[in-house]
Amino acid sequence: QIYSLLTIHLWTSSWTITFSPAEITAEKGLCAVISCTFTHPDNIKPTPAVWFKCPKGKCDEDKIIIFHSNKPSKAQEGYKQRVSLLETDLTKKNCSVIINDISENDAGEYQFRLPGSNTSQKKVKITVSALTQKPSVLTPPLTEGKPATLTCTAPGMCSGTPPNITWTWRGTGDNITEEDLTTMTTTHFSTLTFTPSAEHHNMMVTCQVTFQKKFQIEETVTLNVAYPQITGNEMVKEDGTLDLTCSVDSYPPSDITWSKNGTSAPLQNYTENATLTISNVTRQHAGEYVCTVQHLNRTMTASTVVTVIQGFPSPHIVWPLLELNTERCSLTTSVLCSSVNSTISLPVGHHNNTTVECVSSNVVGVVREKLQVTQNKSQEKQRGKYVCQVTWLESHSFPFPPTVCNIEDVLYI
Repeated sequence: QIYSLLTIHLWTSSWTITFSPAEITAEKGLCAVISCTFTHPDNIKPTPAVWFKCPKGKCDEDKIIIFHSNKPSKAQEGYKQRVSLLETDLTKKNCSVIINDISENDAGEYQFRLPGSNTSQKKVKITVSALTQKPSVLTPPLTEGKPATLTCTAPGMCSGTPPNITWTWRGTGDNITEEDLTTMTTTHFSTLTFTPSAEHHNMMVTCQVTFQKKFQIEETVTLNVAYPQITGNEMVKEDGTLDLTCSVDSYPPSDITWSKNGTSAPLQNYTENATLTISNVTRQHAGEYVCTVQHLNRTMTASTVVTVIQGFPSPHIVWPLLELNTERCSLTTSVLCSSVNSTISLPVGHHNNTTVECVSSNVVGVVREKLQVTQNKSQEKQRGKYVCQVTWLESHSFPFPPTVCNIEDVLYI
């Protein structure tokens, strides 16, 4: 009899259930994994596994079953298709379970049982919190003209209802959404394939993940596209210096070549940053300059148009020292061939000395000239003619500083 009682004690004590950890925090929209293991006597075959939710600590009613390995129909309606064992072969002594599509109603205590076993009434507690995890966006190195794929992975290792994943471009004035959702057993991710250009540089791309049509999280990345950039003075004065720099952020370093007007003969070859310098610029240096970048097996180009500043438009001529006497002046301006003439006529005045000034200007610069006029008393009532003439080469097509005004001697009429 004593031996029999000892046997019973050993038999009952060999049933154990372990939860690790005993308390779990799950975020809304994701899933909760309860890690569970058990032991049983060697001469006992595991019976069907049953999981219960325990409202107010009570776990002994069939109506609170959330999972039954042999009779799935016994599960509460809200848990059907959401709860499953991670290992269906109970001989491996693994009773771990996953609950997908977590919501506020899933908070509470849970218990696992093997019918017929004499196990302690251990429970595991689930707490539900707000969704804070963000999706992960993988961005490969981006090169202008080379197709690339961005990957957005939803948080959580869950096999429940697939979330909705959308992509949004920011910075182009358009909201472009594109979705290519691929579902696996434990992760959900979306890929976006496009061909980067210079316009995509510094553009923001957002991946938004929505669970159960109400729980949303998103992640935004800024694109960094490797492409040639040209900086420098694109408008150069005649006889000045042209400086253009072509640069590209790449690894390994790129080979850079400058050419003009699309000619095959390169002007200069460089690695990484390339500065093209031309002194004593003439109008023949005007035109399109092309920067060609060779990076691995990719060829990228950028171009800019250089303007050589010469003598058009024609200058504007004013007589500032005579502006107060305009009511007594006669002013005419004429353009003939390669010269601009401005003629002003006015009484010489009552003083022995008169200073007149002619100012000529265009978009490039300003020049001025003063002339001191001496008169005698017999000329006081006569009218003097002051002439300012500016000339430029007729063949030039771009502005340049006007020549110095030539004020002719005073002519008495």
